[in-house]
Amino acid sequence: MQFATANQPKKESTETGKKIHNQFDTILKFAHADYDKKKISICNENTDENSQIKKRGAQRGHKGHTKAIPSKVNRVIHVPGLETCLQCHSDLLKEKYKIVEKIVIELVFIKNGCKKNIIKYLGYKNYCPVCKKYSAPPSFFETGCPCSFGHGFKAWVVYQRLVLRLPYLIIVQETEELFSESISSGAIVNFITNFSEYYAETELILLKYILESPFIHVDETQISIQGINQYVWVFTDGKHVIFRLTKTREAEIVHEILSEYKDVLVSDFYGGYDSINCKQQKCWSHLIRDINDDLWSAPFDIEFECFVSEVRNLIIPILETVEKYGLKKRHLSKFNKVVEKFYTQNILDKVYRSELAVKYQKRFERYRQSLFTFLEQDTIPWNNNTAERAIRHLAIQRKISGSFYESGATSYLVLLGIMQTCRFQEKSLLKFFMSGEKDIDKFKRT
Repeated sequence: MQFATANQPKKESTETGKKIHNQFDTILKFAHADYDKKKISICNENTDENSQIKKRGAQRGHKGHTKAIPSKVNRVIHVPGLETCLQCHSDLLKEKYKIVEKIVIELVFIKNGCKKNIIKYLGYKNYCPVCKKYSAPPSFFETGCPCSFGHGFKAWVVYQRLVLRLPYLIIVQETEELFSESISSGAIVNFITNFSEYYAETELILLKYILESPFIHVDETQISIQGINQYVWVFTDGKHVIFRLTKTREAEIVHEILSEYKDVLVSDFYGGYDSINCKQQKCWSHLIRDINDDLWSAPFDIEFECFVSEVRNLIIPILETVEKYGLKKRHLSKFNKVVEKFYTQNILDKVYRSELAVKYQKRFERYRQSLFTFLEQDTIPWNNNTAERAIRHLAIQRKISGSFYESGATSYLVLLGIMQTCRFQEKSLLKFFMSGEKDIDKFKRT
């Protein structure tokens, strides 16, 4: 598996391309006069790939990741045996037939840090005389090995990857140096997958809260999935966040999630949002940014400059009122007459020669209702900055990683929504993981 670093972004290639790259790299090594020719072969690797049987385990010279069972434990927990057989549900089990044990390496978080605990779970395989099989408590079968990592240890690893954005190899080094525990990069991926499954219920709770909000912010951004562009969508009400991954920029996912939603959708001017069957508020930050950029690009377009001045005279008093009184209808509804006057004088039946002025005249006309929804309802935001804040962490991770694997990306997005929810509510993600709670709203900040 190839891992990206900030200095060496990951390079994408097809399976055929990888073979070509490997063979070309071999040829380049072969060209060095001081290279040991006994260590290299330029022959086609496909000729014997089916004739050789691969042996299990790591390649010779590569470090393995077999987990050694610790000899010392800090705590022993006795697990009660089963009362009925797991196979035939018989209650004739013979108790304490065989001893079974499992070691869990756990991190315990205290006020001033954390410490490692090694816990031994001790139980019995009971024998069923009916189906003639052994039955042990289900907890002993959660992992395929007698030694595993606990929830706290996994939470710490996920926190390093998710919040601190540390590369897999650095996390591997940290666990070795801080806790004298050897894990692989693949184990980190498994931890993230396990946590995304464990907290799937939390994501459903977040979606429920979002759909109950009087407004929902939505935004999308592009990411690379093994060299293929896909899209990540964020939905948030300013307190709760979820993400979704789609292969295209088509807005079906927005229609699906908001199919029953009738309140206000806050978004940018992407056309895919226009067909959503609910009230909408378009982002003034996007509009002002676009107008400002175009004004910089055409500084001598006097007609457009005059148009921009009228927009400024319209919006600045409104935003000053928002700053002073907040998003209250009783203070903002007075501007409805000002908006009507602006449209009468500058938009409706107005003839412009400037291409930029015509462009924004059409834009204001098209979005007349959705630009000013915040004047008519309490608490409706006039911008979509909240969605941009929610998705910014992913944008930074995209620059670091370059590309994602699809399965890993889906798990990552589940946990990213939980992380951003904790951030918006000023709660610790790590403490939430350790609390045993699934509902972030019920988790009390400490």
